[in-house]
Formats: sequence, C-alpha cells, structure tokens
Amino acid sequence: MNQPVPLHFITAPGARPWKTHALESALRNVPPGKLPAFATAGDAQPSYGLIAFLKAVNVAWVRPTPDGQGVENALGTLLGTDAPLAAGGLAVTGSVLHPANRTSRIGAYTGRMLEPFQVQPLRTGATEPLAWQWEVDAITGWFHERMPWSALIFSGNHVTGLLTAVRTDAGVVESFDALVTTGSPLGEAVRDAAIQQAAALNSMDFSMDLHFGADELGVHAGADGYRVPLGTVLGPDFVKGMDLTAQALEGVGLALLGARPFQHLAVTFPLVSAWDGGRGQALRQGTFQMQRPDSRRGNRAYT
Repeated sequence: MNQPVPLHFITAPGARPWKTHALESALRNVPPGKLPAFATAGDAQPSYGLIAFLKAVNVAWVRPTPDGQGVENALGTLLGTDAPLAAGGLAVTGSVLHPANRTSRIGAYTGRMLEPFQVQPLRTGATEPLAWQWEVDAITGWFHERMPWSALIFSGNHVTGLLTAVRTDAGVVESFDALVTTGSPLGEAVRDAAIQQAAALNSMDFSMDLHFGADELGVHAGADGYRVPLGTVLGPDFVKGMDLTAQALEGVGLALLGARPFQHLAVTFPLVSAWDGGRGQALRQGTFQMQRPDSRRGNRAYT
C-alpha cells in the first residue's frame, strides 16, 4: 500500500501574505522525502500573484480545519449558490511558444494580451513588494539567465498576476495568469477583441473567467473555484485532436479562426455578471468532452 508523502508546512503569518524571500528560501530547504505546503490562517487572503506561483510550482495552500485539529485544501471548496464576492475580478490566462534563441522577448506577449482589457503591467519582481519597472528587455534577460524555468510577479493599475517562462524541446513557453480588477463588466466587444488578439498572436491557449473568489486584496481561502468561464482559445496543436463536427451545447459558441492548418478554436460561453452556481463550468466540461471522438457517445445527455 502506498503511504502518503508527509507535508512540510511553511507558515505564512498575517492576513495578506505575499511572495517573499523567506518563502523562496523555505521552498529551497524542504527536507528530502517531504512535500511543501503553504499554511495560512483560515481567513487569510494571499495575493493573486502568490497563489498563481504556488499553482505553477505545485505547492499546496492549506488552512486549519474548522475544528482546528487538522488542515484542509484552501484552494478547494464545495461550490454553493452564494459566492464569497458579489463582484470579483476577471481571471485571464494565456501562453505562447517562442523560438529558443535570443530574439525572443519575454513579456511582450503578456502585455499585448492584456491590452483588450485596458490594463498593462507597470511593475514586476521575483518577490513582493515589487521593486522593478516592467521593461521587456530587462525581463527577457532575467529569464534567460534563469532557464529552464522561472517566474516573476507583476502588477499595474487594476491588474496583478504571474509571468513564467520555461524552456522546452520546442522552444520557450511564455505563460501568464492575471487578475483584472477594473470592475467593468465584460461585454461581447471586449471578449471578441481578446479572442482575436489571442489568435493573432498565435497563442497556444487563452482563457477568460469571472472570478468571484478573488479581488485586488487577494484570493479568499477556499474560494478559488468560484469562476465562471467566458471564453477559451486553443491553438492549432490542440485543435488537431478534436472532432469539430460535434454539436455545440446550448449557449456555447464555436468558431475556427485562421487558415488551415494553423487554425485556432474559439469557444465562448454565456456572458454573466453574477455567480451562476457552476453552470458555466459544466458547460465548459461538456463542450470539451464532446470534442473528443472517443467520448461523444457517452455525452449525449449534454445535447
């Protein structure tokens, strides 16, 4: 029988934890045979950039159980009819493949993908508070010195997030995970502009979610799952393995952008302004299950 790997707790004091030098040092010094776990108070709200970093490096965020006798996953929750926030933020993620050479400029893609939402990164840094100005050439040099993988947190007016770069056999993948907190409702024009931008910049993938568990103060414990999908773009490599003749679900739009064989699949979901109880998540799951040739028969109930 496989025994669970013991956790090594890295305790973060305070109500608004940041990504700090102390956290980086603690992660480098996890004892062999143990998994790191970032432990906070039950009501702590870590910064969005910190939570994005923990996800990127597969470090669990835990908080005390209600009885105080153990710990529980602070990223997970049983979704209910009421979300923690009446209006949260817009979670935006994306990635692109750069050639593995010195011509690649890390950060330029992320900045351009945030343009449709009328926000831009202004500051960045490996730890918070952020100490550097957002300068693509400097950022590119920083990442090149730290390959094969590294990450920077960034922020600007009404935006914060994480920028990562990883060297692969195919090239360098630039990825971002950002939270936009302008408070402006997302309309069709902005969503369509972001989708067109994702395809034009040859994104590997791109997505937009309304996030009712995070805002400019941070991510509410247990509430990261309160997301409503609004749109997704998949790059050509992902589209090749899909059966695009499958019938779309009601309220879901499917479109192919670009010319063969370099076509992106754009998927749009119903625009909402309030927590939908998880309906959008079910639509997204059903949509992508239906595009798999080996699972269409088992998903007729979604049509």
